[in-house]
Amino acid sequence: MDSSSFAERINLDLGAGKAVIIVCCCSIEYWGRSRSIIGSGERIVLFKPDSTLIVHSPEGFKPVNWMSPPTDTSAEADGERVLIHSQRTVKPYEEIKITVERVIGYHSYEGLKDAQELDLTHTECDMRDYLAAHPSEVDSNFRLKSVEYRSPLGFFDLYGKIGETYAVVELKNVTAGLPAALQIKRYRDWLREHLKQDVRAILMAPSAAPNAINLLKKEGIEFKKFNVRKLKVERRKHTLEPWMK
Repeated sequence: MDSSSFAERINLDLGAGKAVIIVCCCSIEYWGRSRSIIGSGERIVLFKPDSTLIVHSPEGFKPVNWMSPPTDTSAEADGERVLIHSQRTVKPYEEIKITVERVIGYHSYEGLKDAQELDLTHTECDMRDYLAAHPSEVDSNFRLKSVEYRSPLGFFDLYGKIGETYAVVELKNVTAGLPAALQIKRYRDWLREHLKQDVRAILMAPSAAPNAINLLKKEGIEFKKFNVRKLKVERRKHTLEPWMK
């Protein structure tokens, strides 16, 4: 399929309110609360029927970029490439441009529905909100600067300063494994390079696996136990159905 036909197919599928999944080699530019550029790489681009846009790398569970609805998305051919442009139609202003260089796979689905109720108790969002309101439980000198801080690597749960040193905090509401330890290490290393100064990193969870603890000790990253039972969260029931309309 040439780039013009591919761009036309994207526009038709999104216009019909379909869910679209594109596996491709692409680069990404983002404007909004921050400015970021991600170079060429193989990624999974997901458009939901409610116009949510999510971009994942092949590894990890957090998106490298995303925009919540409502968004306006269109695609156009640019030589052999396809430019996908998406912009939020309400405040705050956000804009993403995805340059697709090579398509590995393309699928679209019509009429997807999920009316299953979600029964949520303690989540990482609950932890984040609690610690944002009680920053001294991270560290007695922790000063919060941002919640869900956007970076090219993903979103930092908590970002701030301990004294004069910048700090990044990763939260897990279950036992933290090696992937969580590697994740907070990547965040710490990126901030060090970006800020050109030392950065403290803290992983907080109810417990941590032995291999995660070993890596954290080796890297000089702090682990702090967090008792999720202290979170007084009412059991809530939600449904995904409104998001699929």
